[in-house]
Amino acid sequence: MTTRAAIGLRARAHLALLALPALPMSAIAVTAFFALVALPRATMPLVDGDVWWHLRAGEMVLATGQVPKVDTWTLVGDGMRWISQDWLSNTLMAALLAAGGALGETLLSLVFGALVVLAFALLWRSVGVRAPASGWLGRFVWLTVGLLVAGPVVGVRVQTVDLVMVSLTIWSLWHFVTDRRRAWPLLLPVLAVGWVNLHAGFPLLFAFGGAVLVGEAGDRLLRRRVTPEPLAWRDLGWLAGGLVAAAVALVLNPNGIDIYAYPFATAGIQAHRDFIFEWSRPDLSSLPGQLLFGLLALAVVPTLLLARRELRLTDALWLLGATALSLSAIRFLLVIGPVAAVMACVYLAPRLAATPFGRASRGLTQRLGRPARTSGLAAVNLVLCLAVALLGAGVALARVTPSAQSSAIAEAMPVAATAWLRDHAPRARIFNVYSWGGWLGRELPRARVYIDGRSDIYGDAPIRTYAQAIDLETDPAQLLDRYRIDHVVFWPDSALTGWLDRSPAWRRVYTDGQAAVWERTRTPVD
Repeated sequence: MTTRAAIGLRARAHLALLALPALPMSAIAVTAFFALVALPRATMPLVDGDVWWHLRAGEMVLATGQVPKVDTWTLVGDGMRWISQDWLSNTLMAALLAAGGALGETLLSLVFGALVVLAFALLWRSVGVRAPASGWLGRFVWLTVGLLVAGPVVGVRVQTVDLVMVSLTIWSLWHFVTDRRRAWPLLLPVLAVGWVNLHAGFPLLFAFGGAVLVGEAGDRLLRRRVTPEPLAWRDLGWLAGGLVAAAVALVLNPNGIDIYAYPFATAGIQAHRDFIFEWSRPDLSSLPGQLLFGLLALAVVPTLLLARRELRLTDALWLLGATALSLSAIRFLLVIGPVAAVMACVYLAPRLAATPFGRASRGLTQRLGRPARTSGLAAVNLVLCLAVALLGAGVALARVTPSAQSSAIAEAMPVAATAWLRDHAPRARIFNVYSWGGWLGRELPRARVYIDGRSDIYGDAPIRTYAQAIDLETDPAQLLDRYRIDHVVFWPDSALTGWLDRSPAWRRVYTDGQAAVWERTRTPVD
């Protein structure tokens, strides 16, 4: 190499170093939050029972080009109206699974993990918009807490879409509150159209937006001194117009105007709260309940009490509304987690920074947050950020490799029992565990399961009848005979198991540690 060429290479290398972003050391911690905390926590195997009927529904749309309108899969729901409110999510999930080939399940898990990362990235940016002076450490701590609380109800579940849409809603509304640009209310109809076709959590858009209308109007009427100042009346008019346009835009879905009543009808099914875990009220006997009450004690109550003078009425309404939702059903942890986290970042983090411990550590956090002063330090920080990101991606991938998926699915679903049925009774009429219905229906498309996770189709009475039968509160024979059930796939140790083993009309034909299969020995009498 000539001297001139060597000088040129050194010059280009020097310029490349100068072009490196002056990443502070705190960037490593921020990268760790998203790569080592959020991504691995949210990247889970396909163990949720509902994912399988979602995939089957999406595959139906891809195969036929039509959104299903009537249930033809289950015995209890046969012929009932099916408002497939999450048809677009189902279709995208099925397309991802097909595109990934042998790695389809891994790809699907990684995409849903990435959705959670996206949601918390939006929340991170939202705090920066609302409180520009907020430090990186406060966001790191409180958003980690919010993620831990929301964690039990995310994963490869369509509800994860609601987490993303809630984060988008907070992000857009906080932008409007701070910069008053009228383009932000115009975004609401776009969010509404996307949300109504992805999942039925769209009433949250109007709950959050309506709270801004009421809260900002209240602050203005009461002449409260909040920062930034309350929205002007004409700004509130723009926001109201955006919400009205969003409400009208909801009709742009395959189910038409029926979608307006759907979320409320589904939430009103009392059997949900009595028999389905994610719809039950949280209590201290479960991990989700423990996380929720811990969050209320650490973040929600302190925010409402300590920041009551400067707390915007909008923010108080958001906190109180999210708390009420979370206390009504475990599934709404994905709302209270993000809301409480961003509120704590805005109102509690500055107070904690003003404590003796906060003041003592301020110098260190500020030094860690300063841009790198030299190209060498910038290069080291960049390499460490990349290493942390790669490590997080590796950990997430290791959780959902094909072998890890197979093992996890086998622990959650009746895989071997399904294989037995495929070989011996592919057209069976199956009475099944509720959470196994989606799996059995997709794996045995020529069979008919009694019930799957689409509880919104069946309503209160069929779910209650099912629960009473499996608990032997009523005679199971009446239900099994009525629907001409010829095979039962159930846990090997339950009240119904004992009844089946004692009944002369049933014979156990298969058993493993996960499931048992019974076959009818007597034809039911009409």
